[in-house]
Amino acid sequence: MDVFPLKIPGLMIVGTDTGVGKTYISCAIARQLISEGTHTGVYKPACSGSLIKDETGTPYWEDVELLAQAIDQNFPSERICPQKFHAPLAPPVAARKEDSHVDEALLRQGALWWQDQADFLIVEGVGGILCPLSENLLVSDFAAALNYPILIVARAGLGTINHSLLTIEVLQKRGLPIAGLILNDVDSERSDESRTSNAAQIQQWTTVPVLSFVPFEWRSNLLHYQTEDRIDWCQLSSGHV
Repeated sequence: MDVFPLKIPGLMIVGTDTGVGKTYISCAIARQLISEGTHTGVYKPACSGSLIKDETGTPYWEDVELLAQAIDQNFPSERICPQKFHAPLAPPVAARKEDSHVDEALLRQGALWWQDQADFLIVEGVGGILCPLSENLLVSDFAAALNYPILIVARAGLGTINHSLLTIEVLQKRGLPIAGLILNDVDSERSDESRTSNAAQIQQWTTVPVLSFVPFEWRSNLLHYQTEDRIDWCQLSSGHV
């Protein structure tokens, strides 16, 4: 995919795996930016895994609804995520189950639409950085074409050192800019001792900053790790590690 730099600043949110809280963190950032007066857009190029809303059997995609709520539902869901598939599988696999495909041109066009609608754009990936996004593209390929600084979201618990460092290494070897990493506590019932040491261990092995540790059900602004300072997302998007 050719590079298509947007006219507005932004961040691409990627995960070390699926279910690490990319949408949760994306929404938190969007809400903070909007509260600070920044006209913010959110974009998820593809989403798979629908749920059933009510007894009518109406399907919905939770990630898309949460992103829409984060920006006060000022934009239609088709702009937030133009390609949605039902099966909880990687997008190209889910699309094939519907005799469809991920439109690679629309991946690009969907992002470009936002540059005339917002002053800052949050782009959320799917799965991990090497998850297939289409028949010919990985999430990392789309990230390279978008060329936004990348914010990595990782689980806070055991195993995250390996997953985080692997993700960082892949991104660095591909020459992709990294804004930092956030450790997200996704499951209070699976708490383990590693949560108190993982940030320092990750930081020991990489120059990529661990920006924040996000406690389970945190509802306020994301704060710098071990401080009370709010993270300046606009400033962060202008540089990389």
